[in-house]
Amino acid sequence: MDIFTESFSLQTLTILLAEDDHDDILVFKEVISDFQITINLHFAKDGLQTLELLHKLQNVDIVFLDINMPLMNGLECLSEIRKQSLPVSVIMLSTSNSDYHVSQSKILGANGYITKPASLNDFRQAIKDVLTTDWTKEQTDFYANI
Repeated sequence: MDIFTESFSLQTLTILLAEDDHDDILVFKEVISDFQITINLHFAKDGLQTLELLHKLQNVDIVFLDINMPLMNGLECLSEIRKQSLPVSVIMLSTSNSDYHVSQSKILGANGYITKPASLNDFRQAIKDVLTTDWTKEQTDFYANI
């Protein structure tokens, strides 16, 4: 059993993936299926549904939030999450690595920013890094373009 598995062996994580691209959802599911931890995974197809689920589920540990979604984009959703003081860590997960998106995410209160990697192994490592970080503590810069 590795340190990653040991650190979560007694815990169940609840993750909300806000993503409108079916292929990206399948890749995310594939990546987390390799982890030997219990994950309750929920999906939202846009920012409005993300907010609804955050209120309904109430105990979400981490939101992975895509920027480009219909109805309410990820930046708008992030702004609402922080305005409503919802107690959740938010990791922006996007194909965009523009300075604007990264800086806006940081300004609006995202805990981290990951550019969706092309390699499945890189993506797996990025998600593993997020899941092994204690987001209740002050973080150094986790804005990474992988």
